Amino acid sequence: MSNFFVEGLHLKEVMRNPLHPSDGSLLGIDGEIVSGAAFLYDRRGPRTSPSVEVQEWVSPKMVGRPRQDPTEIGMQALGIAVRRASRLVESLRETGASLLASGGTPWTGEWFTVADPNGVVLDIVDDDTVPADESRIRHLRIAVSDLERSVPWYRRMGFLEVDRHELRSASFLSTLLDSARVTVQRMRLPDESCEVVLMQWHYPVGHGRHPDVANHAGLYRTAVGVDDTRRSYEDFLAAGVEFVRPPREVELTGTKVPDMWICFLDDPDGVPFEFVQRPRSAFRPG
Repeated sequence: MSNFFVEGLHLKEVMRNPLHPSDGSLLGIDGEIVSGAAFLYDRRGPRTSPSVEVQEWVSPKMVGRPRQDPTEIGMQALGIAVRRASRLVESLRETGASLLASGGTPWTGEWFTVADPNGVVLDIVDDDTVPADESRIRHLRIAVSDLERSVPWYRRMGFLEVDRHELRSASFLSTLLDSARVTVQRMRLPDESCEVVLMQWHYPVGHGRHPDVANHAGLYRTAVGVDDTRRSYEDFLAAGVEFVRPPREVELTGTKVPDMWICFLDDPDGVPFEFVQRPRSAFRPG
């Protein structure tokens, strides 16, 4: 399930939930579900690296296909930074990945848009600061319908504005987009190097909406760690933020946070976010 990410992208599997039945209401699905997940980090480890949750679905079965049209509204791609991106892309193609486009951007070196063997899109970008034979989870690319509506929402979530770019070509994302107009807003949390790259398409105009079921193939949701989920829920609720589901407790026996609280909310375009109770005190050395 996670071999491509481990062997191809140099990520490390830290934890695995084997296939098991559970309450589907946690993910907005009626009845019992059967699924499993592997949690992957880059070599910096859980205290520093973001995590990728690779989900396997048995019941209900996975539906749909991963999105490969960059102008579709919603979560588009996971960005991975490596030294000598071109060499990594060649090795990924040998394992069944396909190259969709390549080029450069005003804020990166070489950029390769790749689909993994299951069709999930990855942005492989060149970064000389990454140690050899390692990778860094660099960004999450999201297409939005209106930056003036989305940026305040992400700012309220705690994201800071990094930079804004006006592009007249997006050929690094698709060979069909050599002529395009897109505004890019990069944002990140104060203590994170990983960014969200928000893209509003003016030409071609962005279209569609993020998938609304958790068992849809491709990228689905993003989790943000908080010290106290219930307190964050009350604070955001008081500020007028709407939630999809209120906090509930999830048991994770054998972890640093065995009794973990989570809750769910959507960004203005329906991209699911999750508050996950991960108090920093639980992960301090000693």
